Amino acid sequence: MSTNAAAGLSEEIDLTPSPQLLEALGDIPYKPWQCLAELIDNSFDDFLTDPDRSEAQEVWITLPKPSDDDPIVGLLDNGRGMSLETLQSALKAGYSGKRRYGSLGLFGMGFNIATARLGHHTEVRTTRAGDPDWLVVEIDLRRLARNDSFKTPLRREPKQDIAEHGTEVIVRRLRTEIAEDLKKANRHASVRADLGRVYSYLLRGENPVPGVPDGPMAGRGFRLKVNGKTVSPRLPCVWSASRTVIKEGREIAAIRSVEIPLTSALACMKCGHWQSPDLALDRCAECDGEDMQLRERRIHGWFGVQRYLDESDYGIDFLRNGRKIRIGDRSLFSWENPNDGSQIPEYPVDIPATQGRIVGEIHLDHVPVGYQKTDFNRESRDWRHAVIALRGEGPMRPKKAKLAGYTANTSPLGEIFKGYQENRPGTGCLIPGNGSTAIHDTAREWGVKFHSGQHPEFLSDEIWWQAVLAHDEARDNGGAAARPTGASGPSLTGRTGLTPLGGDSAQGPDLAGAMPVPAPEPEPVETEEQRFDRYRADSRQVFDLTGEVTLPRLGRKVVKVFDTRTPLLDDQERQVPSLARMGKGVNLEVFVHGEHPVFREYGRDPRDYALMEIAQTLHAFEPDGQKVTAVAAEVTRQFPDQRVTESALRDRADSLLGRVRELMGPIVAPMADELWEALPDVVRLRAERDAGRADASLDWPTVLKDGAFVTHLDAAGIAAIVRARPASFLDGAVFKTSWDGWSDTVVKDRQVAQTVRPLEVVSEFLTDPGGKTRLELSLARITFDILDQSVAGSV
Repeated sequence: MSTNAAAGLSEEIDLTPSPQLLEALGDIPYKPWQCLAELIDNSFDDFLTDPDRSEAQEVWITLPKPSDDDPIVGLLDNGRGMSLETLQSALKAGYSGKRRYGSLGLFGMGFNIATARLGHHTEVRTTRAGDPDWLVVEIDLRRLARNDSFKTPLRREPKQDIAEHGTEVIVRRLRTEIAEDLKKANRHASVRADLGRVYSYLLRGENPVPGVPDGPMAGRGFRLKVNGKTVSPRLPCVWSASRTVIKEGREIAAIRSVEIPLTSALACMKCGHWQSPDLALDRCAECDGEDMQLRERRIHGWFGVQRYLDESDYGIDFLRNGRKIRIGDRSLFSWENPNDGSQIPEYPVDIPATQGRIVGEIHLDHVPVGYQKTDFNRESRDWRHAVIALRGEGPMRPKKAKLAGYTANTSPLGEIFKGYQENRPGTGCLIPGNGSTAIHDTAREWGVKFHSGQHPEFLSDEIWWQAVLAHDEARDNGGAAARPTGASGPSLTGRTGLTPLGGDSAQGPDLAGAMPVPAPEPEPVETEEQRFDRYRADSRQVFDLTGEVTLPRLGRKVVKVFDTRTPLLDDQERQVPSLARMGKGVNLEVFVHGEHPVFREYGRDPRDYALMEIAQTLHAFEPDGQKVTAVAAEVTRQFPDQRVTESALRDRADSLLGRVRELMGPIVAPMADELWEALPDVVRLRAERDAGRADASLDWPTVLKDGAFVTHLDAAGIAAIVRARPASFLDGAVFKTSWDGWSDTVVKDRQVAQTVRPLEVVSEFLTDPGGKTRLELSLARITFDILDQSVAGSV
């Protein structure tokens, strides 16, 4: 026994963790986007505590590019920055774990896990408005481990602009697997998509979804960019709050706000534990810490109904401090039997039983989460209380609730469930239909267009709503109705059911002394609104003729052009190749019937007739008697995509091939070696030369290995790859042409030839240096149209 021990003196041991532990944190399996999110959290934490700032609150992320020799990951924000004391406390908190709620990382260990996972050297720079210098700290994990010390130098760098403020984090010497992953083709796009989901609430502004009130859906309007490209929030594709269904004599709106106030409680700033509101404590019951603050607690957000059913894209998003911790969670859709703990699924069960549409966003800022922020602590008292508050204690299904001894479930989720658990088409359940069945696949395709952000007409729920009304109207008319006299084609092609026009009277002969047979009531005549709805429903939008047309003297029109399969009738019920119709305000819709004989038999271009319809409409406002052909010429110049010049067609060819390459990228990567070997030598040479021109610093062997060479293939190279592996690129993978379903090799070969022929024509057009005649340019344009329509995802 030592002398000190014998004398009863206290002894100490040093429990400071080894700096080598910090490198070990990098082995925690964070995905790259999770690492970035940990850094972004710190910036957004600062933004949330500075809500009244007038300037936009922005974060810029830098990711490595394939050509980078010394790749880095960086973050820069325009937050308030930190003082030396705050910076030291924040970093010390992050690396010692002493403070769970620090300025640099609201949930504690996230910052150092993220930076250690990304790389071995981290630099933190920060400054406040009015400070003369940037404070710069370098954290070199390997040096700290060698020195067996947590001490790291601080330096000051003078500022050029005293008003500068913000924080920057730069991670260098990236881990090999992280650098390789972030350099992959399309990886930056997938990172933006992941961040757009996780930070959807914080990134969106007021009234993000038309028809949905600002309160439950409005976000904070923060801005986030990755390598200069804006991260767009993934918006919920939900029905407007004005849409309702009637259940048990009550209207139930498609959006239900949630606002559940809770008793304020003390939160421990050291370990993050929330104290029980029923106990008056001076110290944390979890860690005995003294630093506690009284914090507001509430459950808030919304439940709603998605405009389409999906097997995976539904469920509830749970958020903490604006960041989504759980996305598409379905745990609230099951009831836990308190007697045996069994989980009884309650939704979805209606046909199709594997698809759902109930969604929502619920904020649980007071409920603890795990260190990886992938889930809440579901054993905590706060989580269990939130579940009961949101979905009720008993089953949501009335019969099950009654059998289990519970009263009717009136919880926020229970109300939405009551109104929208069923999937019957029509206004009774708010499901689009075609008069006989639900059109789930079509509604889901519209949802894809909504989420793409490229089709503004799909932002509101109007298209879905018209399809709901269409079902009821067609059903009420017998599910299918005759077309007007002289029309051809299917009996039900659009929004409304039609009844025969001009039919013979059913009145019998006028026989003496006989009771006259009463004439039937006249059948309803299709209104103009119904007629155009029918045209619209059976059409595809011509997007290269969609936009604003503004002409001097004639004003401004917002134009949409539709190519419909339904024959067009004028006011005298005569078939015409095209029609125009003024909508509300400055909106103008133009319809062309692509199957009209003037197009099929005489080779006229429907676009030319659409342009003439626009010109004719504007010509009605012409004050100076200008000829309609002159107006048509001015209208045509408003659509640069309609130019048939060699330079315009080359631009279009580049755009088309870019789309094809983007779709091919993920498919090529796993079999890059095989496909590269399948290319002719001349094609490989052109690809390598193109890569050299594009970026002289490219590591060409790496490009070949990961399949990124596809971005440098010309049209002939794309055609060669399709010929080599048609099973990988046809049947909707890149091109719509069917292939796998055919058993005859002759048919299969013809399908491949049909796909690659336009590519070969494009190749000839781009490589032929000679001047092109008007007919050659027109032929090229038609070929580009064919190629455009054959690419997967085109309308």
